[in-house]
Amino acid sequence: MKAMILAAGFGKRLGELTKRKPKPLLEVKGKPLIDYHIEKLIFAGFKTIAINTHYLGAQISDHVINNFGQKIEIHISHENQILGTGGGIKKAVSSFGDEDIVVINSDIYSDLDYRCFRNFSANTLFVVPANQPGSGDFYVEEKLISLEGDKNYTWTGFSIIKKETLNKNLNSSFHYWHDCLKPLANNAKLNAEILDINWYDVGNAETLKKLNY
Repeated sequence: MKAMILAAGFGKRLGELTKRKPKPLLEVKGKPLIDYHIEKLIFAGFKTIAINTHYLGAQISDHVINNFGQKIEIHISHENQILGTGGGIKKAVSSFGDEDIVVINSDIYSDLDYRCFRNFSANTLFVVPANQPGSGDFYVEEKLISLEGDKNYTWTGFSIIKKETLNKNLNSSFHYWHDCLKPLANNAKLNAEILDINWYDVGNAETLKKLNY
């Protein structure tokens, strides 16, 4: 099992905070967001990770290679033209073998122990109960992601995918959810694992301020 961290986004919702610094390098409790992910992956025994970059990508690659390059094999996949989440993953893991790939959004902060990923296989989405009924991303029925019913569960930004699932999309640019995962859900082939964790989407200034209060 290998891992992939999505780090190519613009972070527009964070306004001035990401004008000169990419979102994965914003600090929560004194440490860049991306450091938490890499440290947890190392602790969980992962040997190889891929990271895609685009916006202010040199800052990210310099940081992770300087701080973690001696501890874990890092594949930096820079996108001159942004490829979308699906295309970005497909390009970044192109040199990987056929093993399952853990995909992690870099702007997530949680207390999840990443060793848990080894207890699951592709294709799996990790979810938490929505804050309010109907405010989530989808419904979960019999441990499967369902596009019907009340949207009572929120995707955490953690998933496990097969490389062959990504490669079925022949385009170089595509969306991870709409073009890759949603068709699996439509065919009742996308597993759901409900997590009991403290979890935050650090996509806006309010959440970042709350975490650093």
